Amino acid sequence: MSNQPQTLNYAPFEPIPKFAPLYTNSYLAGGLLAYEFSGWRDETISWKKTAYLHAGLNAAHTLRIKGQDTFNYLSRVCVNSFEKFPIGSMKQGVMCNEDGLVIAAGVILRTGEYEAISYWMLDQLTLYNTGAFCNLDLEIENLTGKVFLYQVAGPVSIDILEAACSQSLRDLKFLRIMDATIAGKPVRIYRVGMAGTLAYEVHGVIEDAHDVYNAVYETGQPYELRRLGHRSYPMNHAENGFPQYGLHFLTPPVPGAHVGLQLPLYGSLSDNIENYYRNPYELGWGKLVKFDHCFTGRVALEKISVRNKRKLVTLEWNLEDILDVFASQFRDEEPYKYIESPRDPDAWFGGISLDKVINDNGEMIGVSAGRQNSAYFRRMISICSLDTEYSELGTEVLVVWGEPGSRQKSIRATVVRYPYNNVLRNETTDVTQLPRAHPQALDYA
Repeated sequence: MSNQPQTLNYAPFEPIPKFAPLYTNSYLAGGLLAYEFSGWRDETISWKKTAYLHAGLNAAHTLRIKGQDTFNYLSRVCVNSFEKFPIGSMKQGVMCNEDGLVIAAGVILRTGEYEAISYWMLDQLTLYNTGAFCNLDLEIENLTGKVFLYQVAGPVSIDILEAACSQSLRDLKFLRIMDATIAGKPVRIYRVGMAGTLAYEVHGVIEDAHDVYNAVYETGQPYELRRLGHRSYPMNHAENGFPQYGLHFLTPPVPGAHVGLQLPLYGSLSDNIENYYRNPYELGWGKLVKFDHCFTGRVALEKISVRNKRKLVTLEWNLEDILDVFASQFRDEEPYKYIESPRDPDAWFGGISLDKVINDNGEMIGVSAGRQNSAYFRRMISICSLDTEYSELGTEVLVVWGEPGSRQKSIRATVVRYPYNNVLRNETTDVTQLPRAHPQALDYA
């Protein structure tokens, strides 16, 4: 082994700030990304009260698919139907293996009559289903690392972006796309986000990344815009009720793919990696499965759809039981596994923690994932694939805390609203009725 010091590079997608935040090394981004800027409480509260700017999803696996058979191909490999998919819109794409287990979930944009762009589905589209695009009129281009995406989410995100691009976003509907210019650079703005609140994404080519980022950040200062770090970002998925690979489930191996790789396993289910695989129904994506076309995994999913017995819910953890876990650290006894705050530190590509959910008789009735301490709601929450007979609001269940073979505690948890975030929901907010955050600003209407 060489004794020479190793050099870590900063990821090219995020300008280096004038101060020194904590950093984390990201193999996806190809270098160092900010782990934390202003503290996880401040950063996570921003998506309820002001807004955040996030660069940590770069380099997103990005694929451009062109040709007359583009949507014929996508329909062969995705559970989704593409019959109603207008240009300028997007949808969540889900791919399964022959057993009906999810191997990829990402976003698909329709950018032309015969053109689409996908995110987070690159390896599966190009490797797992190679036979599906034989003899098809297709041109597939890997854009990973050639493009950027920034997320701007929170109640004043629309005001910040309107000021940055000098045009109105009031006509941009949920899951729709528009062209704009920021800092003199052409970008696309998408109305979509993971925080649950009003949110947008700004996309462009890598050469323009820092100019666009700096322009959005500077424009956002009068609106109390926060930068969001790697530590805080995964927490919006539990509040929004949106499962994500590496946080809430794993995918069965796909040869040559990044996702599907073995991650360290934690939690009371960690004695068997198959406990970490999910079908679309267990993840709340059953409505996306359409049996109006042939696709990989259809036969298995037809059977699963009939016998599926689980529903995705939010669990609120019992305060007394949480305090007992903390108190055990200071007693003359074997302590329970420590509850890290605000979330499991290795979650999201550093490891994954899933916990068994049982009833009073000790029978397994579900799987809890993505535990987090919500600073805004002052609650410990997780999302859970739970047997439907226990899914009514107010039902109490037990989360088994601690790895197999260690001291475990059954923590009481209550089924509460899903999705948990109820602040300015992106999919239902009519932005034409929102007051402008700065009435003195230019009126672009």
